Amino acid sequence: MSSSNTTNDLASAVSNVTQKTIMFTRYWCMTMFILGLIGHSLNVCIFTRPALRLNPCARYFMASAIAGYGVIFGVLPVRLLQFGYSRSLFLSSVTMCKMLTFLFSWARILPCWFIGLASIDRFLCSSPSMRLRGWSSIRVFKYLITLAIVFTGLTQMPILIFFTISSQPAICLGQPNLFQKLNGFFILIIWSLIPSLTMFIFGFLTIRHIQQSIPRVHDENIIIHHQKRTKFIDRQLIQMTLMQSILFGLTSAAGAIGGTFNVLDDNSRKDALELAKQSLIGNVLSFVGLFGPCLSFYSCTLSSQLFRHELMILLHIREQHEEDDVTDALTMQERIN
Repeated sequence: MSSSNTTNDLASAVSNVTQKTIMFTRYWCMTMFILGLIGHSLNVCIFTRPALRLNPCARYFMASAIAGYGVIFGVLPVRLLQFGYSRSLFLSSVTMCKMLTFLFSWARILPCWFIGLASIDRFLCSSPSMRLRGWSSIRVFKYLITLAIVFTGLTQMPILIFFTISSQPAICLGQPNLFQKLNGFFILIIWSLIPSLTMFIFGFLTIRHIQQSIPRVHDENIIIHHQKRTKFIDRQLIQMTLMQSILFGLTSAAGAIGGTFNVLDDNSRKDALELAKQSLIGNVLSFVGLFGPCLSFYSCTLSSQLFRHELMILLHIREQHEEDDVTDALTMQERIN
């Protein structure tokens, strides 16, 4: 009798943890989708404003926002079906297992690398060397964006070779287990470590350039309005770059760790409750990794005075257009009457 009660309690506890995992996945994915869609759309509108359209750093941010669409339209819906409603597209075939894992891993890595490139661009733009400043251009932006897309895609090619559908339980996972562990650490390096270090290092070097340029600016006393405006934009972009580096660095590290959490030790020695709890922690960490690609507008773009100003101008222009359309319609109606 005691053994039966223990079994029932264990089953109830496992069911409770599983239900928490399902509810977390549903609410998190739906919230990230709605907020991410709105945020990325506003980002694209802001970064295409006349004041920012030809700025290379703004182009990197816009590329990051566009890559974020891949996360909210691809990764979130499929993961919602998989963990929220137990309908996994990964298990439909081995080809789908390989391709979806490859594309989703590629999509979530790209925004971090684009922000890393934005940090490098701010370093180049703020340099006292005219030669280095020349590398901050639209032409270089196009070259580096293409290079980043191709390079990160190549780093994920082993997924197409080693991922397959395992049985008992059925899951899309890298085989053998050694590859899965090594791939987890490799993702941590590619997704989090390299982009984050790039953001932090070039962010601090950029601040140093700014600090060194202040005395020189006052001594020369040659700042005109256009130069002041340019410096204001550059500093706001630097501020946003640093905010992005912190956000993407922390969340991508959590996501990379969550993706390998379930293969870091031997699961065969754990009971069902421990496995359920481990699955919940791994899923939470994995979804935290999507915070940056989905919500960078709210945590980073809105932190900048420049972008808030451009957003208000954008909204004001649209409101003004709507008022003009109403006025024109009323005028036309009066003429008809």
